[in-house]
Amino acid sequence: MIGRLFTNRYGATVLGVLLVAIGIFGFDSSEVKCGSQTMRPGDHCVETRKGSSTTRTYEEQKSQDHLYRYGCIIVGTLMFGIGTALIIKRHAGGGKGGAPAVAAAPAGGQPPFPPQGQPQQQPQYPQQQAYPPQQPRPQVPPQQ
Repeated sequence: MIGRLFTNRYGATVLGVLLVAIGIFGFDSSEVKCGSQTMRPGDHCVETRKGSSTTRTYEEQKSQDHLYRYGCIIVGTLMFGIGTALIIKRHAGGGKGGAPAVAAAPAGGQPPFPPQGQPQQQPQYPQQQAYPPQQPRPQVPPQQ
């Protein structure tokens, strides 16, 4: 399902907005955290993944947090921009199934309408009959 968000223009736009919001509001720049705990200068953060441990100092963890924050903002902005461009392209007629944005000129360079000043003749159509054909109604004498 997450993969469909990346290939869907609307999903990419929404996910881009979410990433930007997480980058701006999700990472508080005044606090440095190791997991859910707030770090202070001189602390070490030990992170274990798949059996291997990584130790970071307060300054390294602060740098890592900034990297995640700005990475979310940059990637989110790119996804929002690309998704929005694809939406505009689709609705402007450039995508599959859309109408062409500009009609192509006919061969020979002739305009598709008569030039100004020349009278245009209206086509004559035959009179159409009503459907279904109307039958005359029988006259019924009034009852007394």
